[in-house]
Amino acid sequence: MSLLKNYKHSASSGSKIKNVPQLFVADKIFNIKQPYGDAAIRGNVAEPMAYYILAKDPTREQAIDYAAKKWKKIGGQSDDELQFAIACGFKIAEFLQSMQLARPEKYQERVFGKGTDFGLERDIHGFLDFSYFKKVPKATVVDIKTTKRVPSSIETCSYDHILQQSLYWKLSGENRKFALLYVSDKKTNYLEISENELRKGYEIMKFNLQLIERLDKKCKSKADWLLSFPYPDLSSFYFSDKKFKEQIINLYEGVIENE
Repeated sequence: MSLLKNYKHSASSGSKIKNVPQLFVADKIFNIKQPYGDAAIRGNVAEPMAYYILAKDPTREQAIDYAAKKWKKIGGQSDDELQFAIACGFKIAEFLQSMQLARPEKYQERVFGKGTDFGLERDIHGFLDFSYFKKVPKATVVDIKTTKRVPSSIETCSYDHILQQSLYWKLSGENRKFALLYVSDKKTNYLEISENELRKGYEIMKFNLQLIERLDKKCKSKADWLLSFPYPDLSSFYFSDKKFKEQIINLYEGVIENE
């Protein structure tokens, strides 16, 4: 019997099983969630702030107030990260307006696919940042990435970001353009992903999702999932939160003692 209760495939699951499978096991099998720091959630302020600017044309003060309330609502702590998010929000809106991509027709559009339609057993879901259908030669999705270091080219950006968009490209019908907009408080870079890269990326993502399904069939117990991967590198930034790190240590110490 499957231990992946109510599980649907996602881009984040495909990345976790590839990069740090122990995080996937902790999350999906043991329901132990990795906490997110302020740097990880700043995009949850910058993106909606930019959409607010594009949709409502507020004053600068209103936009800043919107961002501050959003930051407080999601539990942000650092004022420095809030100010960074605000600067990014303005940069996103300014850049999109310069590209004649003012107000997106859809924000956080949900895409969904039946697994059997894609050679998978589990269904797949995801969310698109900014979707444009009007006044563009071809329907376009722009995914926003706030970062302190803006990559210079598609070759130097995170490949996980390309894999994520490749999955969404497939789910949305293979008929849209996809681009990554990297934004810092001082710089932006708009990187369009070629269709060849999207097609290649999807096959890699599908391979990773199929691995999850194979593991699900193989692992009959929670211990089986833990034993399927090496002991995690606890010096990694993924385990920087003290409480989360202790939870992971306890998981592995328990299975080691019983072996």
